[in-house]
Amino acid sequence: MRALIAAEWFKVTRRPMTWIALGILLAIMATLRLLLIALSFVSLPSAPGQEMPTNLFADLVTLPGAIADSVNFLPSTGIFALLVVAASFAGTEFAWGTIVPLLARGASRTRFVLAKALVALVVALLYLIATTVVGLVLGAIASQLHHGQIPLEWLQRDWREFLLALLRAYWATVPYVLAALAIALVFRSSALAMGMVLAYVIVEQVGLGVLQLLRPMIEDSGFSWLFTLLDWTLLGQNASTLQALNTRAFLPTGLAEQATSGDLHPWRAAVVLAAYSFAFLLAALVALRRDIPTRPTSA
Repeated sequence: MRALIAAEWFKVTRRPMTWIALGILLAIMATLRLLLIALSFVSLPSAPGQEMPTNLFADLVTLPGAIADSVNFLPSTGIFALLVVAASFAGTEFAWGTIVPLLARGASRTRFVLAKALVALVVALLYLIATTVVGLVLGAIASQLHHGQIPLEWLQRDWREFLLALLRAYWATVPYVLAALAIALVFRSSALAMGMVLAYVIVEQVGLGVLQLLRPMIEDSGFSWLFTLLDWTLLGQNASTLQALNTRAFLPTGLAEQATSGDLHPWRAAVVLAAYSFAFLLAALVALRRDIPTRPTSA
């Protein structure tokens, strides 16, 4: 098992896509955050009769408010890059034909899948750490620009909450990574896995946004059970719950209430995501038990 993990780690760290995707991800994050920092110095107009908070963007980009966006970036915006890497990492074994000689030498198929899954999850953890560090650095810069100092009191007061936020953000990415891995192994194609997982994420995010807008009207019509069912079953809904908890933990109370709504059930979300993760891992294990053609398949 150790040799398989070492081999998979060697493969993923030697693939340019792993680091190119991370670089693009960090560049997108830095660009978006710098735009928010620039907006934090602009006075926002308010509608007649409405009071617009003058420090809206300042609270978002300075510490400790910037922590929420830093840890939530990967499971929200950054999940696309991570899924491309995970799907390619699993699917190219069939396109290159490298899986056949590996299994012919007597490697366990179960251990092979577990090694792939473990390495893919470690890559997800590295991505999370990298995006969080960049977010904290930019938050420190914004704090220096706005307040003339970098607040560090939150390290002593909220360090446990910070570690818990990292855990919540990581747990929100795990089922998606395992889904990309499972689909790549089921269809033996990295391109198909990328397309299916990314399409699901896009449709889910758009669909959830529309449903949230329609929620008050539908609940008043007596179909509130529909949203209860969706809250319990949808992958993205439960991942969003963990992200919303991070937002509530670090944003000022007023902003946190505007950014999140409804009752949040962390344990329910964690259990549902665990069930999805187990199902995807099981699907990956079953998929590799089928016969594998000796010729390389298309990507």
